[in-house]
Amino acid sequence: MKKIGNISLIAALLVAAVAGVGATLLHVRRQADKVLCTNIRVVIADSSVNRFVRKEDIPAIFRRSGLTYFGKKVSEISTREMEKALTERSLIRQANVYTTADGTLHVTVVQRKPIVRVYTDNGQSFYIDDEGFIIRPYSGYTSNVPIASGRITAPFESSFRGSMFAFFEEKKKSDALLRQLYAFASYLNENVFWQAQVEQLYITAQGKVELVPRVGANIIHLGSFENFEYKLHKLEAMYEKGMSLKGWNAYEVIDLSFGNQVVCRKKLITKS
Repeated sequence: MKKIGNISLIAALLVAAVAGVGATLLHVRRQADKVLCTNIRVVIADSSVNRFVRKEDIPAIFRRSGLTYFGKKVSEISTREMEKALTERSLIRQANVYTTADGTLHVTVVQRKPIVRVYTDNGQSFYIDDEGFIIRPYSGYTSNVPIASGRITAPFESSFRGSMFAFFEEKKKSDALLRQLYAFASYLNENVFWQAQVEQLYITAQGKVELVPRVGANIIHLGSFENFEYKLHKLEAMYEKGMSLKGWNAYEVIDLSFGNQVVCRKKLITKS
């Protein structure tokens, strides 16, 4: 009997606790229904790295999407719709929107991370990010990433924004050059040494790859993108051993397209 009495007491306490919590939540909800949005706080999580998206762009995106918030009850603000409106922009990878009891709308945005800027021979210009997403230039801001130009033709329209891999799959296309360019730029982005070294890539009319380094007045002939990691490894070893003695400007051309060899052509010294 005593055990049954204890169980009954515990059950009664649980019911009272649940009822108390329910009443508290109901009170909070009623209070929230009275709170109006009076402030917006925007955080661009990676603004020190890229400046594609500015704080003032966020309210403008909401306005264009017909999403209001100032003077509106926080309980009536559709934060999910706001997140959707933001992530539909090609420059934004993630968005988190929520309200607080003081009437503040909080917006946190994570930008996409470009790894190469491409200029095509059919007049297009775009960035490719680290997920293979096509980003169009915006707001006059640029990102300090390698530039690729020359014999590159975009298989999509100039208005296209989105995953190039999804595009290839949907359209049943396989653009080998853009895939190779993405793989090469990803390698540079993940390698501290080469990230700081390569400034430009140029695709010749014959489909050969030439690199312009940030340091030194020479051209690096990569040949094709095939086995590029091995080729760059050879060149890095040469930089560590040979360039320290000869200097960065000793050679006009460094050719990596000959299998295991690194062929260098010295600069011609003209007599005045």
